[in-house]
Amino acid sequence: MPSFPFVQRLWLLMTVHALISTTTGLAQKAADPAPTIKFGKITPSQFTNPIVDSTAEAIVLYDYGDVTFDSNAGEIWMNSNYHVRIQIRKKSAYDRATIQLAARRGKSGQHEMVLDFDGYTYNLVDGNVTIDPLTKVGHFTEKASDQVWLEKYTLPNVREGSIIDYRYTVRTPFSITYNPRTWRFQQDIPVNWSEYRIAIPNYFYYKIMQTGYLGLAINEQTSTTADIFPGQPTASASAYRFAMKDIPAFRDEAYITTSDDYTSKIEFELASYQVPGATGLLRKDIAVGWDAMDRTLREDANFGGQIKRAGFLRETAKSLLSQYPDTLGRVKAAYDYVRQTIKWNEQAALWSNGIKKVFEDKKGDAADINLMLIALLREMDIEANPVILSTRSHGRVNEVYALLKKFNYVVAQVSVDGKDMLLDATDPYLVPGMLPIHCLNGTGRLVHPTKPRFISLAPTDRDAEVHTGKFTLTDDGEVTGTLMHSHGGYSAWSTRKQFALDGNKKFLEGIQKKRPAWQIEKADFSGSDLKNSAFNEDYTITIPEACGRAGDRLYLRPMLTEAHGSNPFKETERLYPVDFGVSIDKTFMATYTLPKGFQVEELPKTVSMVLPEEGGRFLYQATVTNENQLQVVSRILLRRPMYFAGEYGPLRELFSRIVAKHAEQVVLKRGTVAEKK
Repeated sequence: MPSFPFVQRLWLLMTVHALISTTTGLAQKAADPAPTIKFGKITPSQFTNPIVDSTAEAIVLYDYGDVTFDSNAGEIWMNSNYHVRIQIRKKSAYDRATIQLAARRGKSGQHEMVLDFDGYTYNLVDGNVTIDPLTKVGHFTEKASDQVWLEKYTLPNVREGSIIDYRYTVRTPFSITYNPRTWRFQQDIPVNWSEYRIAIPNYFYYKIMQTGYLGLAINEQTSTTADIFPGQPTASASAYRFAMKDIPAFRDEAYITTSDDYTSKIEFELASYQVPGATGLLRKDIAVGWDAMDRTLREDANFGGQIKRAGFLRETAKSLLSQYPDTLGRVKAAYDYVRQTIKWNEQAALWSNGIKKVFEDKKGDAADINLMLIALLREMDIEANPVILSTRSHGRVNEVYALLKKFNYVVAQVSVDGKDMLLDATDPYLVPGMLPIHCLNGTGRLVHPTKPRFISLAPTDRDAEVHTGKFTLTDDGEVTGTLMHSHGGYSAWSTRKQFALDGNKKFLEGIQKKRPAWQIEKADFSGSDLKNSAFNEDYTITIPEACGRAGDRLYLRPMLTEAHGSNPFKETERLYPVDFGVSIDKTFMATYTLPKGFQVEELPKTVSMVLPEEGGRFLYQATVTNENQLQVVSRILLRRPMYFAGEYGPLRELFSRIVAKHAEQVVLKRGTVAEKK
């Protein structure tokens, strides 16, 4: 990642860049809404708070942070001071009394430090406040990895109704990171008051971005000063104050990328800085704009440097070139070579410490593998370039703001017949041009020396499934027959991958576990080879007591075990988009030969519901043929990977119709059925 070359004497004027609206201290001030909270001062009245959310296991009474900067021996440090007060309301929240703080380790001897942790537990007993301080046995340190150590503090005597109050400082050198930690106003429990302050010396050009759906109660910027470097004049600085009040708990909902895309928070990224060098001013643009960010990536040894020279791949390139005469064949050959040679360690990454070593070790992260693929393609004289992106769990990229921290993954791009082809060599089960689900997240950025641009990550493949059944229904309610389950697109990818990992026996055991009503007499699987577009499961099954029986009637749910049993969209309203990742096409078709002597008395009505603007549809139809056969068709088609919050109502209704219709029964009656008039 980009280095930050500081010298011992720093004193230059820089500007602070904010991407949110601010009000200055010169404006007329209203009454400050902030509560008066002092650490260690708890009164009996503070134990009784109006319960806005009765389901909440705890409530944050106060969450405060402030950040300042200083220097020591030529290194710039950020000092982040925190004060948190939480009331525990249910036993399920007891683990919140154990505070876990990550401290990052540096390579040059400078490490992030957690300092001056102080905490107490307060309980109200017979109208009096009791105090239990943190003890030495309540603190221990754990090494999570070579890069991160954990400081854990457990506050004592926590019970329902307790208030825990703690404060601490995190001291971070710029050699670890020069970006202040994201401040999250919204949490998974309600927050009464959340306030964040930061005084940024005008040495640094920071981007500050507010995201989320909640408004600020306080949003101020004032001018101040900061003494950063001993012996240097006082520097100008900008002091920011942000606060929110009465913040509801973030409500996780089905089909969102990550809660981080929607929770209310403030984020920072250093865009540029200036330092005096031996020959004058040294300015570094890290991510002032997209062009600067592209340049930073191309010039960085751990990114662009990895794909400029790859002599160790030259012989491999020559071998592949001699075997495949056309460009597409060569691209696929390089793609297959890398993913068959290098094993992915399941880690997302944007930077590589050395693709040559990874080539020797035969194992690496996403950046190692895909930068190696780009280097190999270039050795084969095929123009290939990196596309940086943010995985779904990492959050969406906003094309307005060039924020390098928003990216955590890189894939390869080549042009085939004038069209972009994106390649991720971490997964041996993908077909060329298909990205794994975790990469399907809006847009990526093509890092190109002359033609950088945003590039769509939208998939061309659907998640497609077709069930085709041919069954016979006996007069005692048993169903026997064949069922073929065919997977295409992303469904074929995920199922083929699972089949390869499990093997035939374990895969079949998984099917049986999900469908315990099945008695499987025969099972065949085909299409496990990537040369096949579909993966097929063929079963011969018996389902005893598939029908309910009452007197001379049978009650059949013709979707059998493949019905949608519940609506994933429980809430009547939604603030966030519904993001499936891919478009969806699910079809169920079955023919039932009815038992002799039985006729259909009642049949579900046909339904055809279409979403606005042709966004999708649901079709359900049940018919009876002259041969006394029942035919059922259900098709769910969602044409778009994502639906906005304003489209939620019709989408929720569509799924309600699906659940209701899939639960409907066909009523069969022994003997002649009178015609309905």
